[in-house]
Amino acid sequence: MRHHDSEGVRARFRGARRRGIATALLIGTMLVPVQVVAAQGVPADAPANEDIIVTGSRLIRTDLAAPSPTTVVGGADLQLSGSVTIENTLNEFPQLAAGQNSNVNAAGGSGVLTANLRGLGATRTLVLINGRRFIPANSDGQVDLASIPDALVERVEIVTGGASAVYGSDAIAGAVNFLLKKDFSGFGFNYLYGETFKNDGASHKIDATVGANLDEGRGNVTLSMSYTKRKPVFQQHRGFSSVALDTVNGELVPGGSGSIPGTRIGLTASTLAQLQGVNLTPTGPCTAVTGIRFGVNGEVLPYCTPQNAFNYSADNYLLRPLERTQVSALGHYEITDGIEAYAEAFFIRNVNAYQQAPDQSTLQTPGLGGTQLLIPNYATNPTLAPAVRQFFVNNAAVFDADGDGDALVINANRRSTELGPRHFAYERQSYNLTGGLRGELNLGGGTWRWDSFYQYQHNRTDQRNTGQISLTRLAQSLDSVVDANGVVTCRDTSRGCVPASVFGLDVLDPSAGTFLTPPRASVESFSRTVAGASLSGNLFEMPAGPVPLAIGVEYRKDSYSFLPSPQDIAGEYGPGSLAAASGSYNLKEFFGETRVPILSGVPFADSLAIEGAARYADYSTIGSVFAWKLGGEWAPVRWLRFRGAYNSAIRAPTLSELYRPIGRVYGSGEDPCVRTRQPTAAQQQLCIAQGVPATDLPNWQQGTVGISALTGGNPALQEEKSKTWTVGAVISPPFLDRLNLTIDYYNIDVTGAIASVNTDQTLTDCFMNLDPNSSTCRSIVRLANGQIDHVATNLQNIGTLAVRGIDAQIDYRVDLPDALAIGGDPARLDFQLVASWMLERSTQVLAGQPKRDCAGRMGGGCTGFGIYGTPKLSLKTNLTYNSGPLTLRGSMRRVGVLKLYPGVTAAVQRTSPQYYFDLSSQFRITSFAEVVAGVDNIFNKKPPIMGTVLAGDANTDPSLYDVIGSRYFLGVRFKF
Repeated sequence: MRHHDSEGVRARFRGARRRGIATALLIGTMLVPVQVVAAQGVPADAPANEDIIVTGSRLIRTDLAAPSPTTVVGGADLQLSGSVTIENTLNEFPQLAAGQNSNVNAAGGSGVLTANLRGLGATRTLVLINGRRFIPANSDGQVDLASIPDALVERVEIVTGGASAVYGSDAIAGAVNFLLKKDFSGFGFNYLYGETFKNDGASHKIDATVGANLDEGRGNVTLSMSYTKRKPVFQQHRGFSSVALDTVNGELVPGGSGSIPGTRIGLTASTLAQLQGVNLTPTGPCTAVTGIRFGVNGEVLPYCTPQNAFNYSADNYLLRPLERTQVSALGHYEITDGIEAYAEAFFIRNVNAYQQAPDQSTLQTPGLGGTQLLIPNYATNPTLAPAVRQFFVNNAAVFDADGDGDALVINANRRSTELGPRHFAYERQSYNLTGGLRGELNLGGGTWRWDSFYQYQHNRTDQRNTGQISLTRLAQSLDSVVDANGVVTCRDTSRGCVPASVFGLDVLDPSAGTFLTPPRASVESFSRTVAGASLSGNLFEMPAGPVPLAIGVEYRKDSYSFLPSPQDIAGEYGPGSLAAASGSYNLKEFFGETRVPILSGVPFADSLAIEGAARYADYSTIGSVFAWKLGGEWAPVRWLRFRGAYNSAIRAPTLSELYRPIGRVYGSGEDPCVRTRQPTAAQQQLCIAQGVPATDLPNWQQGTVGISALTGGNPALQEEKSKTWTVGAVISPPFLDRLNLTIDYYNIDVTGAIASVNTDQTLTDCFMNLDPNSSTCRSIVRLANGQIDHVATNLQNIGTLAVRGIDAQIDYRVDLPDALAIGGDPARLDFQLVASWMLERSTQVLAGQPKRDCAGRMGGGCTGFGIYGTPKLSLKTNLTYNSGPLTLRGSMRRVGVLKLYPGVTAAVQRTSPQYYFDLSSQFRITSFAEVVAGVDNIFNKKPPIMGTVLAGDANTDPSLYDVIGSRYFLGVRFKF
């Protein structure tokens, strides 16, 4: 104990020392000798008195004048964040809910880092670059934010309130538009290093950009290259996630998975009572004996829930590793007066991975159905340990009821620690080619802008999984004989079979492991072709101003294919085998947008205008659809403006939603029959009808963490439809210069939402209505021993989604006294606060069930593995000091409270609000060089512990909370 205490003291000292060094370096950027302050500075993002023009619609205006709520994030904000992936910075804004980020391990799949506006899902948020769709990273059409060339980003516009009429399908919740630098000239080089104060998660990022203006400003060419490498952080290295926490008797206790080293066989109480030759008396604390397990040399021992569960956390990532290479090229040239050619090219190679504990298999022999494992010739099988052979001989009445000499085992679960962790590696290569012409022409005495473009985008994702057992090969290995030379060998020697046993600790040697776990490689490809043209200008003048119009057409074709591994095609992974899939669709769109000024500069109407947008699309899959928007603005005086908009939008099903093959996936959920759920007498009768042994009630125990689901695509899906309306005000009081306040109410309703009835919802509906013939009850498939094998789900247009809330933003800039300035340069202080109150975030996927409002809730289907929480109140605030060469920023972020969903029983009733504080700075050393430094999560705030039932395998929500802890970054930038 003394040794561990001293190690802890030394670890805390090292952490404090490193935190002190980083903070000193950060403060040191403020203490550079004043003599260098007079050097010529790098320009700020925008002058203090200049509006930033945003393109939240195709009619250009400032963010404060846009009818839909729009938040602008400057490129300097991204640089000051010190993050190597852009999603970390954007997700701090409360308009974006939790979603896939770098901290989501297995539930993050291929590592596509997404934007999730309003918590409606990444497929309902459209991501653009320069107003055009960017490279999708998967068959859902989602853009990986890690593929955005952040070194070229000038600003980001977060447009909420719906944008489907303006930009097309996928923008039900809004759009995130990245605007890139247009005329970079010179050479820029950036290097950024970051690391946690626990000596892990180190990252390196290098950017090099070169650009030149051509022919006296007629054009520009810019080339940017970037390389990023980040090391992982493991769950075992953080106290809150090092041990899986289960809920027992209303408390969180160490637990884990029922798939354990040596193999566990889950057995009912009545079957346990029939066993012969087995001592079922536990040698230590034991809440309940729910089966048997095999120890050293195959010794048969009792299995205690949860004391004998396997802690799977050690090998899981808490921060995914990343290696990324980006090459971006931008160019434009005025080929004649009024006609400009432009081109964009992007190439991204992204290598990331997730990792899980060693293979956990529900052992089964393909072809037998269910989770039945055949043990051939158990009495003489040479691969089985003597104790295992004797166990099956003694209990032939249980495992060999037909007396054919082969044992049949149901619900055997094994954790093959001999094989090492399962590793799921993804290499994604993407490229985007865009070319176009744009210019101006005179029509009717006015100037009109036109633009035509063509895009080709392609993405290929290579997945390579290691450490996964092939069930077909396992069955082959278990069927062994002794050959003429006295050597134990497989009866079927094809594929280079190596005999193996799964009963007992350390029974798989390296040669058997190599045979059982061939690399599982698959390839997914996605291609997109887009062609479009638009025209914008002023139709005519009205007394209150011009009437602008923007019209355009667009054609798009998306296609994808998925080729699984040869082992999948052969069905070697049983029900978990993947099938080949492919599909495509195309569409033609026509759109228009206009604004009509009604009054201007008159009493009680400094401005009054209405605007509208419409988009007609014809899909090869769902036919023709129509989206439209109507908005208005009224400013009774110059400093007060009211705005509102109504959107009728659609979202077409993605290729994945249409064509993804049916497969088995992990899902959260708890069997309603378990003792902790306290099933009623009627519910217990339904449990018995489904196959739970009556003798095990009311003390039924669930044998696994989570419940598997069978789900996949549905070619019959139709479009989702949504109604969105927003209303708000913009206030710029004349008595306080450079203060802007905005407040907006939003309400979004989606009908016909594409959704599957997840495992938790299916179980809840079945055991609430108690109808064994209902669709949800028939979707629950149990094993012969009563444990749930899987829940059948499928995508349908059955859902309704509703979100409503209030956004507020305060921006204030004040000039500071000369005494607070550096070297005679002006000093100013910028303050920004962005807050969001989520009043409702409800779903309904089953008729007859009440809406499930998950705003500020956890559990009950609102949180869990791959399901992320949405607090009611979240906010972010920045305070930035700027004078001459120095910029110093302090940030605070609040993540609101989550309360347990009514009627759900869990150990945690509510989480406390979480406050995170960051400090960052940059200092210009010379006219061409500056340093940047910062500390994120200064006070090393730990995330709230929720447990596996409410949160997933990290005991907390890794998409919502900071799970890495305090970290620092240091960097240098050069611009010549």
